[in-house]
Amino acid sequence: MNVKISQRQFSFVIANLTISTSLMVLPQSMIDLAMENAWIVPILIFIIASIIIHFAFIGIKKLNQLALDPNSFKTKVLAVIMIILITHIITRDVRVMSGFIETTLLPTTPTFIIIVMLIGTSLYLAWAGIEVIARFNEMVFVIFIGVILFIPLSLIGDIKLENFEPVLGLKTIPSLLQSSYITLAWIGEMVVILLLFGSVKTVKEARRSSIFGVGIGLFTLFILIFMEIAVLGSEIVRYSTYPTYVLVQQIRLTEFLDRLDFILIGLYFPTVFAKFALLLYGLNRSVNLLTNTQGKIVLMPLAILMGILSITMFENKSALYNFKVHTWATLGLILEGMIVLIMLFVIWKKRKGRKKSKVEANG
Repeated sequence: MNVKISQRQFSFVIANLTISTSLMVLPQSMIDLAMENAWIVPILIFIIASIIIHFAFIGIKKLNQLALDPNSFKTKVLAVIMIILITHIITRDVRVMSGFIETTLLPTTPTFIIIVMLIGTSLYLAWAGIEVIARFNEMVFVIFIGVILFIPLSLIGDIKLENFEPVLGLKTIPSLLQSSYITLAWIGEMVVILLLFGSVKTVKEARRSSIFGVGIGLFTLFILIFMEIAVLGSEIVRYSTYPTYVLVQQIRLTEFLDRLDFILIGLYFPTVFAKFALLLYGLNRSVNLLTNTQGKIVLMPLAILMGILSITMFENKSALYNFKVHTWATLGLILEGMIVLIMLFVIWKKRKGRKKSKVEANG
């Protein structure tokens, strides 16, 4: 059966890829570089991402479908790069989330047990297939948006506009560029959705859906960064390991409702499981393209391998910090850029082959 997902689900998948796990650690890195002007970075990234998507999707509108040929050498190369990219993303994010859980929620629980819980839950969802993942993600991401919008409404009285001073200036341009450079690699992880083109109902509308999805993700990131600067101040955020969690801890509706952080985190975590499930599905899909096979027989071994790598690759928080801030900014962009270039070449070849077929048919 040829499973299809809607354009709305496609947009929410992209939004989840850009924000669900990055909101835990990315704001700290962005504000550490751009300080009180970091709220501008999501706007700059949206402009850059929209331009890249616009030009990268040229030619797709003239194609009814964009299925990858598993027998093509280009597809094999694309699958290898995808495997490398997704492996790095999963191992990094699993380590980030396990570190957060261990530090704030379950301090006495061993890291190994937390990772098993994260991988096991995500594997169960990934096993159901892309249609179930997309529906689940659509449902939980709507709730997630509600949680994000609730934060500024509940903390409006704690906003200090003086935290944004001084605003801009010539000296801030280099820091904004540095912060944007780090952020772009995280947002660029949305290239994983290229594996879903065969499952999208109307590929012709993928460009608009992609821009809309990136817009949703960056809008939620903008709200979080703006509120963190406005409520906490850039000096506090830059030295906080999980500034978004610190921000949520400030929410107190009444004397009796002063610990809403656990409720909000409970509403947030399904989006993390949805992202991990999508990445596991993409990893399995990439392996199938590489080996020219179908099925889920390698999904469970791949999930176990990801859990092992997340422990062995990042033995301590220092190694994880250096990777997610310094290494990933360049490595991620290189891998994502290679994937985009290969897909552009694939689209060009398909269009060229289609034109040739039309000429032969008319001749």
